[in-house]
Amino acid sequence: MREVLDSLAKIGKQWGLGESVGRVWGFLLFKSCPVTQREIEEGTGYSRGLVSRSLKRLELGPMIEVTREGREILYFANTSLAEGFGELMKHFLTDRIKPMIELLSDNSDKIGDEKVRATFLALINEYKKLNLAVLLFSKLIDDINTMTGDVEDVEELATKISIKIDSNGEEVIRNG
Repeated sequence: MREVLDSLAKIGKQWGLGESVGRVWGFLLFKSCPVTQREIEEGTGYSRGLVSRSLKRLELGPMIEVTREGREILYFANTSLAEGFGELMKHFLTDRIKPMIELLSDNSDKIGDEKVRATFLALINEYKKLNLAVLLFSKLIDDINTMTGDVEDVEELATKISIKIDSNGEEVIRNG
């Protein structure tokens, strides 16, 4: 369990959520029932404050559910690992890639030096490619999450997935 939590902590860090958020979410994924904040602290080795901040971040995701039983507040993961990863991709797209495209696009006209402007426009194009890749990947994860059965025959599964995107980056047709 510790190795898996370490891996999820690294993923949390890579996606800009923070290691603690990844580890706390991983801990909740392992639990089959709601747990208290104290149990999360004991399971992760984190302080009360760090666990509290991590839980607040996960609630925004929304990667977890929060319930109250009497005086106790209970937390549990409301998504699978694959669904959570898809949500992370969507947030990465919304929080990181799209704002950068807007920032670069809004300022490209202000650059006087043609060489620098050409580099700027090339960078915008690269971000748009990344935007498309993340969009397609997140939609692919959505499709995979809606399929039933084992994921043993990857090639057969892949033939069932087809996503068409229009020029605005909006989904047009999906077969699955």
